[in-house]
Amino acid sequence: LFVSEAWGLDPDCVTFGKAIGAGVYPLSGAILKQGRTLLGQNKASVMQSHTYAGSSARALMAATQVLKELPTWFPSTCKLGQEMEHIFRYLNKVSNGMVQCHGQGLMWGGVFSRSGQCSDPAFRESLVAAFQQNCGTLGVLPYFVPVGGFMVSPVIDIDVGTIYEMGTRLEQAIVMTMEDVGWKAIPQEGEETSKEAVRVVCRTASVGSDMESVTSTSSDGSSSTAMGEEPSLTEKETKAIHQLAAKLDEECLGILHKTKSCTTCSSFVCERIRTKFLKV
Repeated sequence: LFVSEAWGLDPDCVTFGKAIGAGVYPLSGAILKQGRTLLGQNKASVMQSHTYAGSSARALMAATQVLKELPTWFPSTCKLGQEMEHIFRYLNKVSNGMVQCHGQGLMWGGVFSRSGQCSDPAFRESLVAAFQQNCGTLGVLPYFVPVGGFMVSPVIDIDVGTIYEMGTRLEQAIVMTMEDVGWKAIPQEGEETSKEAVRVVCRTASVGSDMESVTSTSSDGSSSTAMGEEPSLTEKETKAIHQLAAKLDEECLGILHKTKSCTTCSSFVCERIRTKFLKV
């Protein structure tokens, strides 16, 4: 599915690359609405290329630097993942059962219910259309998924203020949609954060040497979970999570100021706005 199709666009040309080669073969292509015959008559063709064509050495140098830089963003990613969870738990509550939100880290989203009024496919379709229109009106463009929902996956260097601006606009879009379709509240399903997701976030944020004083994650990397078994947290992992959360949420750390993801002070996000999303 191309993004143009998800957003209802009608482009003259669509280009594509890695997806058709599974990221292994250097393939790319283009789909043209018209003009193929004219190109052929003039003995013209589209140049075939790939990501590293003509600059393999530079691409390798850039990739090396990116891999070196990424660990310095782990604390920020962990912190912003916590803020995303606050936002989407709040949106889940505000929707009165209309949206079921889920996710982890910096990837969250919502699926419109199939219960209550939404058990009628026509009603659900009109609801999804109204939400998309309201998002456009408010200037927030999540990725709308065909199943009837949306996804949000911010860039890694996004600041916390922008994340809460996104949350505020999504809330407005949800409320407007509820009013547009005359939504009647239905009981919401219970929601519980995945223990495995929490474990991954905690361990990931512990990779950088700067975070060694923040957590006490087991050095042997134990507690792997067998396929099909219910993941559980060890005592050390639980302690590490509590220490990390407290450190990121209660102290003004230099690394969080550098990435504009600190919420302890009001340098990057309005305290009043953030507090609203914490009331779940």
